[in-house]
Amino acid sequence: MTAEDIAAQLARERALRQAEKMETIGRLTGAIAQQFNELLSAILARTAVLAQSLPPNRDLDELKLTAQRGAELAQRLLGFSRHRVLDLQPLVLTEFVRDALDTLRRQLPANIEVQFEADEEGGVVEADPAAVKQILLHLVTNARDAMPKGGTLHVEVRRARLGAADRPLHAWVEPGSYVSVALSDTGVGMDAQTLARVFEPFFTTKPVGVGTGLGMSMAYGLVKQHRGYLHIYSEVGQGTTAKVYFPAVRDRGMSELEAEAEEGLPGGTETILLVEDDRAMRMAAQQLLSKVGYRVVTAVDGQQGVEAYRAQRAALHLIITDVVMPKLSGFELYDVIRGESRGVRVLFMSGFPAPNFRKTVGQDPRVAFVTKPWTASELLAQVRLLLEAGGPAP
Repeated sequence: MTAEDIAAQLARERALRQAEKMETIGRLTGAIAQQFNELLSAILARTAVLAQSLPPNRDLDELKLTAQRGAELAQRLLGFSRHRVLDLQPLVLTEFVRDALDTLRRQLPANIEVQFEADEEGGVVEADPAAVKQILLHLVTNARDAMPKGGTLHVEVRRARLGAADRPLHAWVEPGSYVSVALSDTGVGMDAQTLARVFEPFFTTKPVGVGTGLGMSMAYGLVKQHRGYLHIYSEVGQGTTAKVYFPAVRDRGMSELEAEAEEGLPGGTETILLVEDDRAMRMAAQQLLSKVGYRVVTAVDGQQGVEAYRAQRAALHLIITDVVMPKLSGFELYDVIRGESRGVRVLFMSGFPAPNFRKTVGQDPRVAFVTKPWTASELLAQVRLLLEAGGPAP
């Protein structure tokens, strides 16, 4: 076993320990919330009886309001601990999210631009419409608060296939067909310590008195109750991507033939330059690409990427690069390489929206973009599309 294999195994173990911690917190939170809910229900019932037998009383009204706020808090905690009763029904997620965004846009300031993209044929999921709206509300609110000076909120709805090949990045994965909703902002981002606690009840980075610290924990609980997954990718000063995976209903929106086709991961024998400064992402991508037959050359920043390109130019078929990197960004790397070769194919990876991507480098037919955290099928499909498009690269 290589050092990279050991590092990947340790990363999976950390992710599983985090999932187990959240399960424990959820069970404890649910038990406490149930007890408080019963106590508050009794207080509210007694308050209603007293209100009928006494003249109007301001103190009694305040007591009732306080108890109601406590009951609402208990309900939020029950949502996190997955004790909420769901009204599951088939939803075409693309249409549902598009309609929900039309409403949520009104809650955003004018200096936040909302972008929306989706697969032409939206996948069908079995979900509670009210719960999905609540999940979207919490994620959009978090994105808004992370962009006090304005920015871009990019929302994507895509069909996805998750399998064993995704475990280096998604240790929790249950193989199957999903529909993902990704919300990416250009906000302040989070460091690793904050990211590790983002789903914990009452944890917040906001000032005292602003928010309850329950929004992300409720979103997490509701997603898990749908047998789905919520993955957060973030970097300080760059932004955050929240990606929700809902299990797809296979008999609608995805035929059995399509589902079987997605089981296999496309590969090849071409040589790929992979430029990525995040060690975990770099190792995961390298292992995946190598597993399906590609020869992979790696670089840890933009400047090293330029050097590797110049050394390997004759053998390279494709460059996969992160966008935000030290020394040279992915776009700067692209500019340097384009000045030396017009035909090289480039696949950009980023967890954050690139507002100018489609207006600039996105106009190049030999360029594509994949959102982090990508799945194995997403990344490999984009790789094959680029390698097979437009004939051989010069």
